[in-house]
Amino acid sequence: MTITLEDAQKVISKTFSNTQYSRVIAISEVQNKDSYRLVSVIRREKLDVHGIRSRTRNNKTYILDLASSAECPPTHTSFITFTISVSTEEPTPAYHPTLSKQTSIPIGQPLLDTSTSIIPYPYLLTPPQPIQSSSIIPLSLARSQNLLTDPQKVFIDLTIGQLLGQLHSGVQNDWFGRPTTSQPEEPSYSWGQTFIELLEPLLERAHEAEIDLGTPYEELQRFLSRAIAFSLFDDVDVPSLIWFTGESDPAIQVGAILPNLGHALWGDRLLETFFLPPAPSEAVKEGYVGGGGEPLLTFPRQKTKRLWYTVFLALVVLFERDGLQVDETKSWALGTLKHCTKALKDAPIF
Repeated sequence: MTITLEDAQKVISKTFSNTQYSRVIAISEVQNKDSYRLVSVIRREKLDVHGIRSRTRNNKTYILDLASSAECPPTHTSFITFTISVSTEEPTPAYHPTLSKQTSIPIGQPLLDTSTSIIPYPYLLTPPQPIQSSSIIPLSLARSQNLLTDPQKVFIDLTIGQLLGQLHSGVQNDWFGRPTTSQPEEPSYSWGQTFIELLEPLLERAHEAEIDLGTPYEELQRFLSRAIAFSLFDDVDVPSLIWFTGESDPAIQVGAILPNLGHALWGDRLLETFFLPPAPSEAVKEGYVGGGGEPLLTFPRQKTKRLWYTVFLALVVLFERDGLQVDETKSWALGTLKHCTKALKDAPIF
């Protein structure tokens, strides 16, 4: 699924017709090779950090270059994100009204359109921002080209941790599960039940597809039954919004965060992909606690829980790349599954 320049213009005209910068000059898709990492981008001139997140190949994110007229060069950008649904479930956005109230996330409130009148999927659209897309480069490239000083690298980790702490402690819900525009008819008030209902179908699918999990399926089921019996996943009382963020500073200013749709959950903070081992760094941990987050890996059994979350992540990565040739990401998923399932054999649950 792609959108054309004409589609993009219709979207902007429908939503921001009264703004000065409403002429779409160009459109480009955000490419994210490592689709399960936070992909940040920086402005070349000012080292302003911007977060863009595209978690799976079913998510599409586009940068729209905007100008005041067709004759003028683009001076602003807007971001549009939508998820190509792979199930009958309603795709819903990872955005919540309290984001701007409970966190310092620098984001103009994105607008959700579920009408499917222009694009056949619900989408989130950010307000025009004074950023030129030509000035944006991936943070990973900035690191590889040594564009960031060591203090700037530490600062980025600190601010990522700070806003994750603000997000997890400030944006919370009454029930667990996928964010929806209204409360489900039968909401779940148990994170353990919610997570198991997400994990088990993926394990069954892997078994049916004869994927080498590194551990026999029956034995893995015993590990999971043991975890359930000892309430490994039931230490989560308050559902937090699992989503990535950014912050600002005179040296490196975070200017925009783009919400992601596909895999947001009201759930356990430890599920956040940014806590995927060997992360988080010490700077992320410090920023996280400073932002209101609680220490996440205090007891050995919490590391076991994180192993299960990594299994879940690897399975999602694997199946959302189903039908594609084995690449670096798919190889990571297969290798991670084998490593984690073997580690679960002797992992503590007490």
